[in-house]
Amino acid sequence: MQTIRDLGVTPEDQARIDIEPDVQSYVWRRSTTDLYIRSKPGPVFYLLACAISFWLAGYIQQSWWVMLAPTIAFGVLGYLRIAHKPPEAHAAQQVFERWKQVHWTYIHIGSVLWSVIAVTIGWLEREPNQAVIVSVITTITFSTAASHAFAMHPLHARICVMELILPSILLYIFGTKNLQATGITLCIFFGYLLLNVRTTIREYQKQIDVEVMLIRSRAEISSLSMTDALTGLPNRRKYEQAWQSIWYMAARKQEVLGLIVVDLDHFKHINDEFGHLAGDTCLQHFAEILKRHVRRDSDIAARIGGEEFVIIMPTCGKVQLIQVAENLRADLQKTPCQLGAVQIVFTASMGTGVVDWKNDDSPDLTFERIDKACYQAKASGRNRVVAV
Repeated sequence: MQTIRDLGVTPEDQARIDIEPDVQSYVWRRSTTDLYIRSKPGPVFYLLACAISFWLAGYIQQSWWVMLAPTIAFGVLGYLRIAHKPPEAHAAQQVFERWKQVHWTYIHIGSVLWSVIAVTIGWLEREPNQAVIVSVITTITFSTAASHAFAMHPLHARICVMELILPSILLYIFGTKNLQATGITLCIFFGYLLLNVRTTIREYQKQIDVEVMLIRSRAEISSLSMTDALTGLPNRRKYEQAWQSIWYMAARKQEVLGLIVVDLDHFKHINDEFGHLAGDTCLQHFAEILKRHVRRDSDIAARIGGEEFVIIMPTCGKVQLIQVAENLRADLQKTPCQLGAVQIVFTASMGTGVVDWKNDDSPDLTFERIDKACYQAKASGRNRVVAV
């Protein structure tokens, strides 16, 4: 068992450390979900722009089947984008990365397909008529949309913009004399888009940073509300939540579940004789000793009162519980708290026991029974362990 005081880590720092995997997972999920949602409508608009351009050019009137290939291509592409849903929230980063690679392939295919259509219209028409104007306007629209919608992936966003607009620029400037002015205009707009992508990327990143900051703030507040600020151990609130959850989980399987209740002996005398600051130092001293004896990840040690502590030990039988408690008691007795030149020796009384599934109807009954054993230890002379 480790606590937030390990290696001098503060509660605030530990809260940040604990939340980092969740923060990274959120960033992966957010960028993946944004990419999925923003890419879905693309094929529909590509197909619509294609149909309008072909209609204005008179291709459909001459032969309706010219729309067959674009319809199939964009239809399949739209299906693939929609069917390719993001990974589950708990998936590893590698899974998210593989998903993005596949999804970006679908996006780039759409960009290239539209670019082929726009270039074909320009090559066939060779003048700024209605069909060419519509294809130019939609190319500008698609490029602008890509620069904004895909800001979560700057490199791919720029590639997408280039796929959409560069082929038309090259054709209009170098391949069709009557469209050179249009090509130069597109070239100027292309430069603007590349600069604008940087601004859009920064805005998207700022939005993510704000959301991450809120997640971290909530996590820190939640962690601090569950942590004893003095010792760095879980507090009573955390203990009650954990004890209820672990108790009922063990009850379903009738598993062994142990509990140790610890009460420091004559602690009021320490506060009265040495002062409350010395008392706080002694509590921290005991917490450090406690960590040496409660090492399993499944164990939970918590401070639930002024000088009262509990240790939850799943799958730990009576003999093991007694051994842990006796070792803890003996270690505390022989390890005084050093306060400047003064050594403060203090002890602890403990009650131990496992859940009695025949008679314990609730977590509270189990705790009350073992808590009474702790009081028996104090009544019997203190500095001892009583098992029930």
